[in-house]
Amino acid sequence: MSTFQELPFEERIRTSYQILERLRRPNGGYIASPYMAEDGSGDAYNVYWIRDIMFATYANEYLGCFDKMVESLRLVLDIFKRYHLRIIKASILKPDLLNQRGLFMPARVHPTTLETITDDWGHHQLDVFGLFMYKIGDLIKKGYGFRFTQEDFALIGHIRNYIFNMGFEADFGVWEEGPECHSSSFGAVLGGLMMWFDQGHYDYKYSHKIEIGHLAPVSERVIAAGTAALGALLPRESAGRPYDLAQLSLIWPYSIVDLDTKLLILRNIENHLAGARGVRRYPGDVYCGKGLSAHHGETAQWPLGLAWLAICYAKLAEHPNDFDAERKPIHVPWDRRVDYFERSVEYFTRLEKAMTDEGYVPEMYVGTHVGHNTPLAWAQSFHIISSQMLLNLSHKHPGHFRLPVAIRRGVEA
Repeated sequence: MSTFQELPFEERIRTSYQILERLRRPNGGYIASPYMAEDGSGDAYNVYWIRDIMFATYANEYLGCFDKMVESLRLVLDIFKRYHLRIIKASILKPDLLNQRGLFMPARVHPTTLETITDDWGHHQLDVFGLFMYKIGDLIKKGYGFRFTQEDFALIGHIRNYIFNMGFEADFGVWEEGPECHSSSFGAVLGGLMMWFDQGHYDYKYSHKIEIGHLAPVSERVIAAGTAALGALLPRESAGRPYDLAQLSLIWPYSIVDLDTKLLILRNIENHLAGARGVRRYPGDVYCGKGLSAHHGETAQWPLGLAWLAICYAKLAEHPNDFDAERKPIHVPWDRRVDYFERSVEYFTRLEKAMTDEGYVPEMYVGTHVGHNTPLAWAQSFHIISSQMLLNLSHKHPGHFRLPVAIRRGVEA
């Protein structure tokens, strides 16, 4: 029987998607991983992280399954509705990050009841709100509309107010650690606000102009304040971290920083965090999952990061124009775009080598050992997205972007 790596390219995409589908639940959500912690070795991961649901369903867009993506975003909207009162209160009076954690929107919930699982750790994660605002606006502008009610838009307006009240202050970030000011969090909420403010920043993404700013108005003053707050942190992730895997979100999906900053972020992560089996989250990361122990000086490597690097380089290769620090257009010549494509292929190849023989993307490797949370839903999604990006680019520009034979036909080629 063939291993995953020996399958032809499009069969590998199908297999990866089937794995992701097994993590999808009837209400449209995705559990983070199948791990149930039955051995008592740690937290169960067969629950909903709100961020993970949105990134996991992102693969559906790249495969044309917009109905599934809309269903997942609808579920996220329903989860927000369950905690609507918390959002309203926090949009008016800021809760204490350390002493009033139960007043924040929970970061993870039960997959059936949608009830919060615990308030014992850092739920205040701004990127969740930024990603939601960004993707809801993006799908509306692409014409994949939702049947919104007045209550829905009231909730979206309150989420916007929540961001207004505390969107460019300390939070617990993507990795649920802090509190600290994170450039990845600031970039996410700025991207979400820009999607609704949109004075042309995201116009390149849409063939038709669909105005949504009147539905949840965003002031130019808030955009300016957010841009200044993000700029004050960059190129660092935070005061305590010079670089972080989560900063790749500033390139994809948000494209919220200029070209030079994108390249600097990529260079920092490649030079300081990238490894053979994945990307370390940040310098000195001590988390290595449950049931694993790192040797002295060893840090867990996340295959997710290889997929994310492949996606970022594919996005740089995709467009002939970018922008500089003053928002002026920059033309990207073909030779540089070809180089970006080849870098994407390099990281994608490394990613597939790090996947299991079944086609699972593990949460992490500690040395040669695979972590419990295998497959990890949003990492599986990122494999599909990077696969489809490379396939689309090679079909659209066959004279410039060529997939190696070993990728197209499998490793036996």
